[in-house]
Amino acid sequence: MKKGIAFILVAVMVMLLPLEAVGSNQREEWRAFWVDAFHDGFKTPQQVDRLLEDVRRANANTVVVQVRRRGDAYFNRALEPRTEDPALTPGFDALQDLIDKAHASEPRIEVHAWLATLPIWNSATPPQSPEHVFNRHGVGAQGRDYWLMERVDGVNRSGADYVLDPGHPDAVDYTVDQYVNVVRQYAVDGIHLDLVRYMGPDWGYNPTSLQRFQNQTGRADRPDPQDEEWKEWRRQQVDHLMRQVYLRSIAVRPEVKVSAAVIAWGAGPATDEEYRRSAPMQEVMQDWDGWLEEGIIDLAMPMNYDREHVPDQRQWYDQWITWQKDRPYDRHIAAGPGIYLNTIDGSLAQIARAQAPSASGNHLAGVSLYSYAVTDMDNQPREAFLQALTAGTDNQSAVFAEPATVPSMPWKSSSQRGHLMGTIHNPAGEPLDGAVVELKQGNQWIQLQTDGNGFFGKTDLKAGMWKVRLLTATNANPAQQTIRVEAGQVAEMEWR
Repeated sequence: MKKGIAFILVAVMVMLLPLEAVGSNQREEWRAFWVDAFHDGFKTPQQVDRLLEDVRRANANTVVVQVRRRGDAYFNRALEPRTEDPALTPGFDALQDLIDKAHASEPRIEVHAWLATLPIWNSATPPQSPEHVFNRHGVGAQGRDYWLMERVDGVNRSGADYVLDPGHPDAVDYTVDQYVNVVRQYAVDGIHLDLVRYMGPDWGYNPTSLQRFQNQTGRADRPDPQDEEWKEWRRQQVDHLMRQVYLRSIAVRPEVKVSAAVIAWGAGPATDEEYRRSAPMQEVMQDWDGWLEEGIIDLAMPMNYDREHVPDQRQWYDQWITWQKDRPYDRHIAAGPGIYLNTIDGSLAQIARAQAPSASGNHLAGVSLYSYAVTDMDNQPREAFLQALTAGTDNQSAVFAEPATVPSMPWKSSSQRGHLMGTIHNPAGEPLDGAVVELKQGNQWIQLQTDGNGFFGKTDLKAGMWKVRLLTATNANPAQQTIRVEAGQVAEMEWR
């Protein structure tokens, strides 16, 4: 009798649940494909249709599509010239078509706009448009108008690429504008930063950048590439760029997700000290662990491009994904297996290990696969890889056997905290570069520094009134303003 009553009660409770809650235990997991613009994949309406069909067949839920390749645009409402890629259908807005179809599909597929951040050209022949950033601020530009990153020996081309220097304030302002424009003009689910870093330890010697470093440190020398003060200064410039993209983007649309493809070269770290010595920090000045901790990124996608069949690389892969599982802070990390380097079985094995918990019981938010264009090292048909994801092979189990939903981001959807950003200029209207700003609420003090545009910002502040003080070496009574921070919003201030 008691069992019968219990059964009836359970049945009644189920009937009272919202419909979407019944059977709603579907797995939450990022399942993305990086779709690059150096191959076909989204450049015609037919390719967009095929892309979305393939994503659905794979039980994936996200596409990260490269709509800015080298200072150009694969979309119509852009601040930069249209790409010269002849494969893009004339007049076709690839980004808008993709969004319309992906958001109308069942299941809905997320669209993240991938922009190459700092590389702006990769040919000895200049762009056709006189308005292209390379033509205006590249090799022929002079003085402050010259934005290219230089190597310590004066070379300004990294391989095939010409790259902007994140230590140049005007180059940063220009670059951030490209992301914010996409957020403002298109209903993208997210924006994705790629190549947001230095090209190597020998890079970063743009004259304007070098002068800023000397002004802030009081030095007059040309620092050695391995100089620790110089390395740390360059890391801060990349941090400033990431922070400004994040805050300015979510100020326009708080729900937009900001992600980045980040470096995971060589052996992975097991301690903070090993991370400090790792390739992201020492080779390219990209402190993405720090971005997660600060909260200036929603989703990190480490490029875990390692060969499963090479023992050292297999170990590196496992070291990095272990670090990633245990270090998300309050954000998300999705592993980025390089499926183009591996057999289908090798990629399934790597995805399965990324899905497994760490020894501490922590999980990654999912995976992003590179790439949609090249799905294995043996040039098998893409269909073979997509089928293997959902059905497995003779040697490996399926990794996407059932559909999954995109993970929720509670720090965006239900946070009681807010954010602050602002700019500070002197009375002549010039931005204060490297100025120290303090935020105060109750007994809590937070110290920030402005970038080359006078920009400063802080995420995840308690809602309420905050005092903002500008500190200078000669002012014992610093200037002060008060601003209200609202939960889920970006408070903005301009100080002159």
